[in-house]
Amino acid sequence: GAKSAEPVKYPVTVGELRKLGKFVSDSSMQAPASVLVIARRAITLRKNVTSWFVGQGSDATDIRHAHFIEAMEEICNLLEWRFNERKSTNDGNGTTEPTAETQGDCDDKAWLNRFAALTVDEPEDIPATVSEHNEIIKVVAMEDEAEDEGNVFSHAFFRTLCLFHDLQSWRDFINRTWKEYAELNIDLMSASVVTDSALQFARDLIQETRDSLPPGFFQSGLDLQMIVFETGCVTRGEVGPASQELGLAFNVRMADLAEWCYLGVGSLLQSFVPIIQKNSIPVYKPGYFGVYDPKANRAEMSVAEKFHEDKLLLLEVLPEFCMLNAFNVSMPVRDEITTGLVDFARHKKPDLWLCFATQIMLDTHHALRASRTGAFSDLRLTGLRIAKTLDDFLKLSQTHAKPPFWPNEGDEEIRRIRELIKLHIEDDPLVHLRNAAELEAGRSKTSGSDHLLFQRNPLLCGLMIFQLNLRMQTIGQALVNRWYDVQQMAFLYNLIQKQDQELTWPDMELFLKIHGEDRIFIGDRPKDAGQSLRRLELATGISSTTRFASNSRIGARERHKPDGKDPRILGPTTTCANLFRERYQDQIVGNVRNVSLYKVGVGKFLDELTGPSTTKSKSFKAGKGAELELSLANPQLLLHKSHSIGALQLLALVKTKLYEEEPILLFNYFSMHRRSIEILRLIQAQEHHKLVQYFTRDYMPSDAFISNLVLLVLHVAHGSALAGKDLGLESRSSSVVSGIIMRCGDLMRPYLDKHGSTVIKELKTFGRNKAHLNGDLSNISSQKEVESSSAYRFGLEDILSPGAMESLKAGIPLA
Repeated sequence: GAKSAEPVKYPVTVGELRKLGKFVSDSSMQAPASVLVIARRAITLRKNVTSWFVGQGSDATDIRHAHFIEAMEEICNLLEWRFNERKSTNDGNGTTEPTAETQGDCDDKAWLNRFAALTVDEPEDIPATVSEHNEIIKVVAMEDEAEDEGNVFSHAFFRTLCLFHDLQSWRDFINRTWKEYAELNIDLMSASVVTDSALQFARDLIQETRDSLPPGFFQSGLDLQMIVFETGCVTRGEVGPASQELGLAFNVRMADLAEWCYLGVGSLLQSFVPIIQKNSIPVYKPGYFGVYDPKANRAEMSVAEKFHEDKLLLLEVLPEFCMLNAFNVSMPVRDEITTGLVDFARHKKPDLWLCFATQIMLDTHHALRASRTGAFSDLRLTGLRIAKTLDDFLKLSQTHAKPPFWPNEGDEEIRRIRELIKLHIEDDPLVHLRNAAELEAGRSKTSGSDHLLFQRNPLLCGLMIFQLNLRMQTIGQALVNRWYDVQQMAFLYNLIQKQDQELTWPDMELFLKIHGEDRIFIGDRPKDAGQSLRRLELATGISSTTRFASNSRIGARERHKPDGKDPRILGPTTTCANLFRERYQDQIVGNVRNVSLYKVGVGKFLDELTGPSTTKSKSFKAGKGAELELSLANPQLLLHKSHSIGALQLLALVKTKLYEEEPILLFNYFSMHRRSIEILRLIQAQEHHKLVQYFTRDYMPSDAFISNLVLLVLHVAHGSALAGKDLGLESRSSSVVSGIIMRCGDLMRPYLDKHGSTVIKELKTFGRNKAHLNGDLSNISSQKEVESSSAYRFGLEDILSPGAMESLKAGIPLA
C-alpha cells in the first residue's frame, strides 16, 4: 500500500496538557496501557538525569523541569486511576480515588523527596493498542508562555544531561565487567569485545547528540563538558577557582561533577597537547611525577590523590601512542582506545568521546589494580600456547610429504600467526623503535617498561587474544577439512566403542558435541561397520568398493580423490564470535574506525544472536548463562517481537554469549590432527600386511593420504561382517566383530589413556569457563578432579615446552 502520511502535529502548553488529561479521565474513554508505559518511561528518564542537578538552587530552568515532571505525574495518576478503577470494577472489586499530595511547599528538598517516590517497573514489551483505522495525532508539549523566559537552550541542555547519564551508565557497566574479569568470572576476550563495542556506541551517541544541538550551544573540544560543569558550579553556588594547590584543574568541592563529565581526564589530555611537537617523540622519565602503587587502596584516597594516580598512569603511556603515530605503526588488531589516542597525537584535539575512552582505560586499571599486568600475562600465555601448537605442527609436517590438497595459503597463514606472536608478544617493536630514535638523536637509552602499551591497555590485550583465537580456529578447521583425518577417526572410534564401551576419547567426544553428530555422521551414530562405511563414503565422496578393490585399475593416487563430490566440511559454530569475526580477525591497515553494531543493523545482529540453534539436540549446547544484570526477563522473546532493546541489554547479552562460547573458540584442531595422524600411523604399522593382502602394496600412495586408512579398515570390517552373516554366525543375541577392529581398539586404548584428554586439559588450563566445560564433559571423563591450582600447574607443564615454562616463571621472553 501507499506510504502512510506523517502524523498531524498539535503544539500544546503544559497547562493545556493537564486539562486534556483531566478531560480524558472524566470521560468514558480509557487511556491505552502503551501510552501510560511511555509516559512513565519519560518521567523516569527526566528524573534520573536531573535529580542530581535540581535541589541546589532556584534557577528558573530547574523550576521549569520540576513543574513539567510534576504535571506529567499528575496526568499519569489521573489516567491510571481511571484505568485501574475500570479494571477493578470488571473484577468485582471496589476502588477508591487516590489521595492528592498535601505537601504544598516547593522547596527543593521536598520536591526531590516526591521525585524519588515514583518507581517504574519496565515491562517486557509495549502492547500495541492503536487501531489502524484511527488517525495518529502527534502532540508536542510546550511550556506555558508565562514560564518560558529567556533560556532557548533549555531542551538542548536536557539532551546533554541525557547524554552524560547514558555515558555514566555504560561506564558503570564496563567497570563491573572488568571487575568480573579480575574475579575470574569472565574471560578477557569477552570483556574486551564488550568494552570496544560500548566505546563504538558512545562515539555514535555523542555524534548524534552534537548534530541535534542548536547552533551556538556547542563549539568543539571540551566545550560540552565545560557547559555542564560550569552550570553545575553556578547552580550549587560553588563558583570559584580550581584547587591548584592540590594539583587539580577544578574546584575540589565539585569533584563529583567533574568526574561525571570527565573534566579531570580532559584536563590531563589538554595539558599534554603542548608536549606533542612535530618530528619529535616525547620521552617519559620514570618516577618524574611519582611511582604508581597498585597495592594502594584507591577507595581511601582523597580527590587529589586519585587525580594524581590517574596522571601517573596516563602520562606514562601517552608517549607510546605518539610513537605509533610518528612511525605510522599499525597494531595487529584495532581497538577504540588506541585509535582514539593515536588520532589525538596527530590532531591534538581532545573531545568528549576521547575523554570517555581514556577514562575507561584508567577504570580498567583500577578494576584490576593488584594484577594490572594480568591482561598482558593472559596475552603472553596465549602466545606461548599458540606458538607451541604451531611449532609442533611444523615438526609433524616435516615427517610426511607435502599434501597436494593443502594450499600454500595455509602455510602462509600459519607463518603470519607465528611471526605476529614473535614480533608483538615475545618481542616489543616499540622498544626497538624508541632505542633507534634515541640513538639517532644522540641521546642515551632510557630505561622503560617492555610492552608498556599492552600493560596499560588491557582492552588491546583482550582483542589480540580474540584475534589469535579466531585465526587459529579458522586455519585449524581448514586443516582438518583438507586432511579429513579427525572426521574419519570419529567413525573408527565410534565403531570400536560399539564393541568396547571402556574405550573413551574425551577430546573426540567434545569435537562431536561442538560440530554435532548429525554433521559428522550424517545422522545418528552408525551402529555397525556397514552403516559406518556407507556414511563415511557419503561424507568423503569416495567409493571404497570400486576404488579399493584388489583388481581395480585405478591408480593409487586416483583412489583417494572424491568421486566428483567434495567432503562435508566443518564451519565455526561460535554464533556470537562469528558476528565479530570480520571486525577483528584481519589486521586493518591504518587508523580506520570500525562501524558500531547499531550502524550495521542491530536487528540482524540480534536475530543471529538470539535465534534458535540450527544444530540438533546432540550438538554442543551453551548452558544457560547468568541472568543479564540489567535486563530482560526473556530477551529472546522480546527481541523477536520488536527488537526493543537498549545498548546495555545488548552488551550484556553479547558478554554472556561470548563467555559461553569460549571453550568452542579455544578448541585445538591442530592437536586433534596430530593425535589422529599418530594413531593412524600406529594402525598402519600394525596392519600393513593385512592391508597389502586386501588392497595390494599400492593401497597408500603417501602419508598425505593416511586419513583414508579408516576407509580401508571399515571396508575390511564390513567384509568380515558379511562373511560371518553368510556363515550364519550372526544372531539376535550375538554379532560378528571384525578382528581388525578389535586390534585397532587394543592399540588405541593405551594411546588414548595418555593423550586422549589433551585438548580438554588445555581448555581447563587456559580457559575461564571451566564450569560450563565441566558440565558438558561430566559423562565423558572419569578422571577425578584435582584442586584448581594443581590442575593449572599440571596443565601448563603438560602443554608448554620446558623453555616456555622457564620463560613464564622468570618473566623473560624466549630468545
